[in-house]
Amino acid sequence: RSARRRPRSRRGRGGGGSCPSAGGAEAVAGAVVAAEMSKKVWKLQDYVAHSGKALCARLGEKSGQVLATGGEDKKVNIWKVGKPNAMMSLQGHTSSVECLVFDKQEEVLVVGCSGGSMQVWNLEYRKMAGTLAGHRTACGAVEFHPYGEFFASGSSDTNLKIWDLRRKSCIQTYKGHTGPISSIRFSPHGRWVATGGQDNQVKLWDLTAGKLMRDLDVHKGSITSIAFHPKEYLLATGSADRTMKLWSLETFQTVGSTDLGSSPVQAVKFWPEEQAVVVASQDALRVYATDNLATPTDTFDVDWKGLQDMRLCANEEKLLALSTEGTQLGIWVAEMSRKDASGPGYGRLHQRMGTAVGVRPQAQVPRRMAKPFSDAEDEDQEQPVLQRVGSGQSSSEALNEETMAPPPGSASGPRPDTGARSGAYPAAAEEPPARGPPARLPEPAR
Repeated sequence: RSARRRPRSRRGRGGGGSCPSAGGAEAVAGAVVAAEMSKKVWKLQDYVAHSGKALCARLGEKSGQVLATGGEDKKVNIWKVGKPNAMMSLQGHTSSVECLVFDKQEEVLVVGCSGGSMQVWNLEYRKMAGTLAGHRTACGAVEFHPYGEFFASGSSDTNLKIWDLRRKSCIQTYKGHTGPISSIRFSPHGRWVATGGQDNQVKLWDLTAGKLMRDLDVHKGSITSIAFHPKEYLLATGSADRTMKLWSLETFQTVGSTDLGSSPVQAVKFWPEEQAVVVASQDALRVYATDNLATPTDTFDVDWKGLQDMRLCANEEKLLALSTEGTQLGIWVAEMSRKDASGPGYGRLHQRMGTAVGVRPQAQVPRRMAKPFSDAEDEDQEQPVLQRVGSGQSSSEALNEETMAPPPGSASGPRPDTGARSGAYPAAAEEPPARGPPARLPEPAR
């Protein structure tokens, strides 16, 4: 009997050479998996976010430390990264929460629900500011305009709608997709909006003309993510076909495509300081030079599955990502150390010389896209006329420049129209010319 007890006593002491307990074994296994991941990627937090399935999660852009989650329990919970408990819980939605987005100041939250309605929340007062009913079926994507007073929504009813928060009404409706809209992004200058759908289509809409500008029809699977470059005329699109494609917004042609990955692309994000684009899939995080998509310059093995959002942190040396699985929310951190320009494979990231491998010679990224946007160039170019669409086209009522202007006194806003197709985007930090109060908005479609 003593011989039989001895092994048990050694196991119980947990000293050198002993077997860990069940909980300890899981912790060790998790540590081993994390250690074996190429580069540094780890899960910062993992906790129950909702009583039902967590359906969406989104980071705030101002701080990068505030996030919102929505679930089948019809609730929205607001969290701070690193804290285990929700800062607030927003209730009153009539159906499950499918999508959400913060405004630039993280003071307003727009929530899209499976019933087709949208709720607008004032986070300062923790109060619902209004409900907007515009879609017949589930609202699957919402996105704020760069100037904050407008947002876009996309739905399973295949329609894209532009909303004015001041008037709490829809001012534009765009039809053209043949499947549910899954992703929406506005251009940095605020005059275009790109949509991606489950019909494999990417569509570029002109808000000033109130109509479809281009169809970008190359992907073979549903569109999962869209990103505009913040300074250059480039667009990145990720798809369930396991590729990311890069588009020139001067020629509206692809300038490169990644090879087939092992799983669908879930998110794409530009890293402008490194002239790179970050591509996230279910099992990998890859970094590509924007002028060479043939081979990634960096690869991270990851274990997130339902990736919802990701942000490059302020110093651009870490990436924060959100994933959902069941009722759980996972917060991930990836080390994104900048590379030495002299390091292997990084020459083209800092010097665009010659024909890049993996990019078709006839469709290279135009060199002039990297030039500063000068006022002298503006004066020499013919200015397009911004006009409203007449009453016969009220379903796609055009927004003129005054309509899209920020409120008086805002520190950011559009520059005078420049044609939006030459050189880089106007610098976001530039002060807009003085202007009076916005013109009265046209009546919405009836």
